[in-house]
Amino acid sequence: MKFTSLKSIICLMENEKKDIKQPNIFKLLWFIYKRYYHDIRFAWKMWALFFTEFLTNLYPLLLSYIMALLVDRSIAVIKSGGGLNEMIPTIALLGGVVLVWIFITNFHQYFDVITNMWVAYLDDEVYLRRYLKIEPQAYEDPEFVNDKSTLNWNGYTVYNSLYTAMSLIALVPVVIISFFAIFKITPLLAVCAIVASIPAALIVKKFGRKVWGIWNDRGEEKIKYSSYKNSIWTTSFEKFQEIFVFKYGDHLLDKAKEINKKFSEKLQTNHKKRYFWSTVASFASTIIYIFAIIYAINMVLHDQISIGMLTFVIASYQKFNSDISGLFYDASWILGNRKVIEKFYAIQNWQNKIVGGEVLLPENKEGVSLELRNVWFKYPNTKKWILKNLNFKINSDEDLAIVGKNGAGKTTLIKLILRIYDPMKGEICINGVNIKELDLDSYYKNVGILAQSFNQLSITAKDNIFVGNVNKKRTKVNLETAAKNADIHDAITKLPLGYDTFISREIKGGVQLSGGQWQKLAIARAFYRDAKLLILDEPTSAVDALSEEKIFDSIRENAKNKTTLIVSHRFATVRKARRIIVIDNGEVVEDGNHESLIKNDGLYSQMYNTQVNKE
Repeated sequence: MKFTSLKSIICLMENEKKDIKQPNIFKLLWFIYKRYYHDIRFAWKMWALFFTEFLTNLYPLLLSYIMALLVDRSIAVIKSGGGLNEMIPTIALLGGVVLVWIFITNFHQYFDVITNMWVAYLDDEVYLRRYLKIEPQAYEDPEFVNDKSTLNWNGYTVYNSLYTAMSLIALVPVVIISFFAIFKITPLLAVCAIVASIPAALIVKKFGRKVWGIWNDRGEEKIKYSSYKNSIWTTSFEKFQEIFVFKYGDHLLDKAKEINKKFSEKLQTNHKKRYFWSTVASFASTIIYIFAIIYAINMVLHDQISIGMLTFVIASYQKFNSDISGLFYDASWILGNRKVIEKFYAIQNWQNKIVGGEVLLPENKEGVSLELRNVWFKYPNTKKWILKNLNFKINSDEDLAIVGKNGAGKTTLIKLILRIYDPMKGEICINGVNIKELDLDSYYKNVGILAQSFNQLSITAKDNIFVGNVNKKRTKVNLETAAKNADIHDAITKLPLGYDTFISREIKGGVQLSGGQWQKLAIARAFYRDAKLLILDEPTSAVDALSEEKIFDSIRENAKNKTTLIVSHRFATVRKARRIIVIDNGEVVEDGNHESLIKNDGLYSQMYNTQVNKE
């Protein structure tokens, strides 16, 4: 009954989540602004950039007005028989404006370069710093993974949308000025300017938004495309060796082109319609433009405006039309990016499901005790129970091996111990305290993990080890001790620069390690953490038998005052553990040491004998 109620609450929360209304485009842009402009050092440079952009946009209008004055003044001087000296004030004004414009243009270019540098710096803070705060569980959520993948492809459009919006703000005053400049001279031409801009604006609004929507809305297709294409771009010798020998590179390329073709065809269809209607709109605008010129010339012939003002009116008319088209084009581009911006907003506001408690992990000189009490677990939105009524305890200063068939729930168990997920029922206690009540930072400080798919970092060998505990004082002795315990020290000393060698062929002097060497380096990283609870998931799957023996001896030797949990399919590793638990279908079916489990003649004995006979 309680379970049914819980299920109903979860369903209700999920429905509420779907019904949450996304902010409008203005709130989304304001959100981006706050994420980037919190740093005043960056903010004032950006506002300086857009102020100089406003002046740059205003310059053509101002220049055309001064040129109009110069034309009228020239005509007046010619009629009066005057000399060049009478035109000097107007020429000086023109020269002054041009010089100021050169000054403003250089400042605008300077601020543009500087702000781009700052954006590159702030992108790391806005994106990467945020990703670091999101729990691992999110990476098994299809919605989050899709949002993040879309941002990986189109993240540049997020800030560019804000940049474009601010450019629009800088352009709007110029549009208003050019409109009223025309209106003051002749209201009819001002009306013509508005009417002439409508057809092109409608085309941009209708088709431009579709174009950007196609570019930004095909996140999954782009992921598929990159999955095929990036396989060919690999710089890994082993990966390209396989492609070369198996000769499947052409297949990957053809599949990538096939996906890209569908994408391009959709764009092409939209472009055809767009350019057809753009041509029609251009004809309509041109007719109105010709009428406006004829009307303006007629005003000159009837002495209603001067020839100079005629040039200013025509220039203002063209400027107004061009800027209006630009406004609509940029606005449609921003609206086309809305889905990407919404994904940015969603990730920036992502709420972690796992919330740490306030209890600091009690100090225990003998290590960490771990107990599972009636633990049940299944993954979100699934029906199958992965762990069922799991009960066992690992005492301080104990090494425990967990074995079981594939899919038995071993990796899931590790996720629960690391509190990536919480049990659906039951509880996990660390040193007698419910794991949900523990402060996560204080808990993780005492935990070391070597996962099956560990990180192969393209950084120096010493940094590959040091990241195991960045709060620990980095000394040569500490690094080498961890490396020796993992049986990788000798291999590192033979590298071109020893511990300072980059583990990447993409860097000059760098090298690539074998699979076994990588695993040893990852084990050294886990050893360097010097954790009270050490979790090793398939720690020696890629190393040879001799190295496996040395590594496990190091584990046993350094296990004093530590709790070690080992998950492995290799019984050469497992059999040496003081205690072994066998999990099958999410339940503990056997518990003992190697000798007792062999005598028990159960699942452990069956799996062990099968592996030994194969060897």
